[in-house]
Amino acid sequence: MRRVVLLLYFISIFLFSCQQPTERNVDPNFVLCLFNKDESPTSFLLVESLDEDKSSTAVQIPLSTSRIREREYIQKHGFFYRLSNRNNVFTKYQIQGSSLVLVDSLQLNNSNFETFSWIDDEHLVAVSREDVQEKKSQARVYQIDVKSMKIVRQDTIILPYATDEFWALHVGLVHVDKDDLWLAYSFFKSKGKYGHTTSDTTYYATLDYRSFQLKNIQKETRSTYPGGFNIIQSYSFEDEKGDYYFMTNPGIALGNNIKLPTAIFRKMKGQSLVDEAFMIDISAAVGNHAYGLWYVGEGKAIIRNEQKELYTDFSNHHSVYQFEYRLVDLASGKIEKIPFPLDKGTQKENVWSDKKYIYAAIDDANDDHRVWKYNLQTKEVTKGIKLPSSTNYTVRLDYLK
Repeated sequence: MRRVVLLLYFISIFLFSCQQPTERNVDPNFVLCLFNKDESPTSFLLVESLDEDKSSTAVQIPLSTSRIREREYIQKHGFFYRLSNRNNVFTKYQIQGSSLVLVDSLQLNNSNFETFSWIDDEHLVAVSREDVQEKKSQARVYQIDVKSMKIVRQDTIILPYATDEFWALHVGLVHVDKDDLWLAYSFFKSKGKYGHTTSDTTYYATLDYRSFQLKNIQKETRSTYPGGFNIIQSYSFEDEKGDYYFMTNPGIALGNNIKLPTAIFRKMKGQSLVDEAFMIDISAAVGNHAYGLWYVGEGKAIIRNEQKELYTDFSNHHSVYQFEYRLVDLASGKIEKIPFPLDKGTQKENVWSDKKYIYAAIDDANDDHRVWKYNLQTKEVTKGIKLPSSTNYTVRLDYLK
């Protein structure tokens, strides 16, 4: 017990060591997570509006001095949940005035969390990789009640691994549809300085969510590395009809199996199998891999693609101003470029839409850090709110309401 108490104290004081900035009256609609220059703390920027308006009130809250993994939080209705892969504690925070305050914590049995999904406003399902024993690829599934901060249920799932060469498990997506628990996963192996490379097959497992018994496994060989570390970046969504769309990410920044394409797939509402007749080949259309998938309404989604002629390898992939934003028509497969400035950085949760505008927080080559707007009807690009001059890198943009 003493160890747990000390750990919670460490998390609340160090990881989210919120200082008291000048008190200002602000009812924020949005929060941006910023990495700042000169190794200064990561911070939250709370704003009322994303429009370019000098009179808009903003409050900046310093977070941890750590520059790594400060983006890995989940936001829901103004609460922030930290599901860290560095420890086994699930924490809940709330903004009070100009501070981020620890509300509650929950001890888990695992770290290495990769993916989560909301069942409803009060329950989320999170999946972690368990320690591998005898080359058994194990996933630990938790359902958490975030209102009471209690584990509703948990269990270990053993998924048959692919080959003796590829047996380390990556679970990129989890989705609950009525009584079915659906997982999208692949297998990888260690590979030199790039860390890993992924096998050439994606697997979709459907389980009975009441018993965790495996019902079927579906294979996909046209692409690999489904989803990703979605605590940091979105790779899936449900549309208005309840159909579930998701992206595979085999590019150099994630799956590192660049011979296969980035693609968008679909699992229709009420179906346990992925629709084999539907595939949007992103790489064939743009000549590059893409990372991140955000729904903007009316059958359209945003992707964020690299430009392979602008970076050397993984060492500078994140720091080169190369990333473009494109609008995908899910019905026709048509992909068109949005004329935003080139962006830098991998794994950014920086896109939001109110179905009239697309908003993207971009760090451009002129060291201008701001939110840009794209009008979905007129296709006009305009400037939004400018971020503090101390900003080096914008990693998240969340709507709080």
